[in-house]
Amino acid sequence: MRLISTAVYFILPVLLLSSCEERRQDAEALTYIAQSKRDSARLDLNLFESRFHGKLWFYRPGGEVDSGDIRGNIQKDTLIGDYYYTPFGWGEKKRRPLVLLKKGSQYILGTGTEQVYMGIPHFIPSTINFRDPKFIFAEIDR
Repeated sequence: MRLISTAVYFILPVLLLSSCEERRQDAEALTYIAQSKRDSARLDLNLFESRFHGKLWFYRPGGEVDSGDIRGNIQKDTLIGDYYYTPFGWGEKKRRPLVLLKKGSQYILGTGTEQVYMGIPHFIPSTINFRDPKFIFAEIDR
């Protein structure tokens, strides 16, 4: 019993401190939308100095929606991270790499060859491509 109460006193402050870390006041919250033929997407993005996080939704005909969380690092004009999402009609979450290029006030969704290293998917850097993108996200006013 004493071991459990000691663990609670240690774990509780760690959880409280870690949950407050991303809620800094220097975040910039933005919303973007994109259209590609019959598909569309929405991107809610929180930008910090060198990191980002947010939410991403992909909408397809027939009411199919893939939705999940995004997070990663900002490297100059490129956001590199992952998309942890629930595919439509699927019970468990999946993780895929994500790369966005900022061009003016828009973000271009990039593609590349995926590789998994230590259980974390990422794009092989030399294969990242922003030509002929499926989605180009434009900022909307809230």
